[in-house]
Amino acid sequence: MAKSSLLLLIIITLYFIVLQAVFASHSFSYPLTINNKRIVEEKTGQRVKLRCANWPSHMSVMLAEGLNKQTLSNIVTHISSFGLNCIRLTWPTFMFTRYFNQTILQTLDDLKLEEIKLGIMKYNNDFLNMTHPQAYAFVVKQLFSANIMVVADNHVSKPKWCCDSDDGNGFFGDSSFDPDEWVQGHTLAAQFFKNLSNIVAISLRNELRGPNQNVAAWYSNMRRAALAIHHQNPNVLMIFSGFYYASDLRFLKRTPLNVEPRNKVVFEAHNYPYWNPNWGNKSANSVCASVKSDLEENVGFVLSDDDYDSPLFISEFGMDLIARPQSDKQWRIQGDLRWLTCMLTFLAERDIDWCWWGLQGSYYLRQGKVDAPEVYGLNNFYWNGTTYPQFRKRFQLLLNTLQDPSSKAPYSHILYHPQSGLCVKADQNYNQIELGDCKKASGWKQEGDKIKLNGDHCLKSLGIEGDPAVLSSDCSSSDLSSSWKFISHSGLHLQDNNTGLCLDKDRNSSILVTNKCICVGHDTGCLDNPQSQWFQLVPTNVE
Repeated sequence: MAKSSLLLLIIITLYFIVLQAVFASHSFSYPLTINNKRIVEEKTGQRVKLRCANWPSHMSVMLAEGLNKQTLSNIVTHISSFGLNCIRLTWPTFMFTRYFNQTILQTLDDLKLEEIKLGIMKYNNDFLNMTHPQAYAFVVKQLFSANIMVVADNHVSKPKWCCDSDDGNGFFGDSSFDPDEWVQGHTLAAQFFKNLSNIVAISLRNELRGPNQNVAAWYSNMRRAALAIHHQNPNVLMIFSGFYYASDLRFLKRTPLNVEPRNKVVFEAHNYPYWNPNWGNKSANSVCASVKSDLEENVGFVLSDDDYDSPLFISEFGMDLIARPQSDKQWRIQGDLRWLTCMLTFLAERDIDWCWWGLQGSYYLRQGKVDAPEVYGLNNFYWNGTTYPQFRKRFQLLLNTLQDPSSKAPYSHILYHPQSGLCVKADQNYNQIELGDCKKASGWKQEGDKIKLNGDHCLKSLGIEGDPAVLSSDCSSSDLSSSWKFISHSGLHLQDNNTGLCLDKDRNSSILVTNKCICVGHDTGCLDNPQSQWFQLVPTNVE
């Protein structure tokens, strides 16, 4: 071994040792386990909710994207600024089975990516002489320093953009997806990850797909890989995806997975707005109802199936954050926004763990294009700002833990307005209601046709279109103005039983008013935007 390489290895090793010592009093208690369909700390039983973003490291350079634009420490600091506690850091099988000893510099030179190499040299020069696994570990350690967990996701076998049904990476037996090499890759990766304590989970395979999908091969190979992973690294959770781009787990209804230990098993699913083409040409209420029904039927059932104690992790969902409504993509953009509001209600209702696609604003090389942009990324193209400044406001409820099996607090509800990301609260005089941040927004409860706050005040309509909704201490059954029901295909409209008006956000303020209900009938072609009238009672037992 050359002296320079030996010196670099010593420096990296010392760096990791120092990090372990400095962050020994880490706020998360690893490892994690499963209890009552929740990811929890093994030591305390306290809920650990994964709120993540995807950070690709699986493509042809086999390096976390963006290191040619910003220092690693700046990127990690930016992750924390989004309120995230987790990164789904992708990796290709071949990184461990074929390129284990190859350096980042060698790969960049092989790909003739001179400009990318100069950028990495400027911002993160130390990476160039690291091997691909060393570089992956270095990123994981930097995330550890910011109290960020890692889901190590086996995204593909051959390092490349994902996914097409015929790209050779789709299912066991495809040209680049040899099951034996895949198990070998997981064995090597699990062993390598063993001393990286903030790698809390390994996702066995991203988006299985293509004509070769079959149940027998899924069970045989998933069980084999899970056994190898757990043998090498018994601390990590193991995350399993189903068929058709991680959209379908229904085969589990017929045959349980039966992987031991059961308290390490998590299931994952993906969803994107373009999977349903009707967002722009049918009623948002009916499309949202259809999307949530499909999610429940295809993947959500694991949360209510007694055969499993496993949580569900929505490990990819996202939309175009760059396009603007005035562009020629206007209908698609409006559909994307309605899809996101609908998805937020699906995630909030059962406080599901989630992961946004993606973090990255650019790629070193994507499908032949050097320095390619990513329109779904939270970071902008230069990685020095965000394309989605409203992210923390819009996701504020989901950035909190709402349900915890270790909590002794009684359940109440938050009245959630997913379009704004805000929650319904009483004003200072306990008279009007308005939208505000979701801190201390619980205390709502539905009792029959009454929507009560703190048990003694009821939501009341004044019965006049455009007038504010108020709180009243009169909750008598004879008072129809304080009688409500959830209606429409989406089940998200709160209608006053007396006049038929719906709760709505005032266009010019945070005050809630009552207005004519939007697209709540059976006309699935109604294209008016109902999102301002979408509300949801979200259960919580966390103070």
